[in-house]
Amino acid sequence: MSLTLLLATLGLLVQVTLLLFFMFSESVGQNVVVTQSAVKSVQLSQTVSIDCKVSRQVAHYSGSNYYLAWYHHKTGEAPKRLIDRTSYRYSGISSRLSGSGAGNGLDFTLTISGVQAEDSGVYYCQSYHSSNFVSLWYTFGGGTRLDVGRDVHPSLTVLPPSREELQQGKATLMCLANKGFPSDWSLSWKVDGSSSSSSSISSSWEESRSPGVLQEDGLYSWSSTLRLPADQWRKVGSVSCEATQGSQTPLSETLRRDQCSQS
Repeated sequence: MSLTLLLATLGLLVQVTLLLFFMFSESVGQNVVVTQSAVKSVQLSQTVSIDCKVSRQVAHYSGSNYYLAWYHHKTGEAPKRLIDRTSYRYSGISSRLSGSGAGNGLDFTLTISGVQAEDSGVYYCQSYHSSNFVSLWYTFGGGTRLDVGRDVHPSLTVLPPSREELQQGKATLMCLANKGFPSDWSLSWKVDGSSSSSSSISSSWEESRSPGVLQEDGLYSWSSTLRLPADQWRKVGSVSCEATQGSQTPLSETLRRDQCSQS
């Protein structure tokens, strides 16, 4: 084999090898999943932690640090770099923000202490992956929206079943909770003073709840429904919708059946 042919053959092999390498790299990159909670709510001056979980180990930097970065984005503004290499703050970033990792290259956390109104926005984590010292890909998480506000008790309204529905043998009650904060208020029902799930006939009842919906004013609204047969509704004295959040005193709104003209 001539030297020219040998060199051409070697060159072709190198090209094929590089092509296969980058095809493999792209395939692996597409398999990386970066998971973040969609929403976090926190009150002013409190501390909040935002988690980031990566399905494939992030490139290692040094010690317990990996190439995991954090960004902050507010509507109408350019994303702001906060943290690089797990825990290194960029210049000008407040010491209230700190990054950490579990040391496994998979689990990372951004912690904000003494939360301020300016901390609201969406936080993205970004993982960097490499192989044999060759840069392969960056992957962003879906982002965690951080809602910042003061504790606000929602107002509760209980709506009775309609006359048309009762005529069909069904009864649906709805509880509306409006303008509350934070987002983790929970709604539950009581029938004649007892939890709806503890009733001996509750197997034919159905409860459903909607997640909190953020309004333009920064407060949340929720709803919950209680469905039961019309004949059982006619035996009920009263129903109450109860809203709870953490250690706060529960809120309650009661509807008496004899107050409903269509009952």
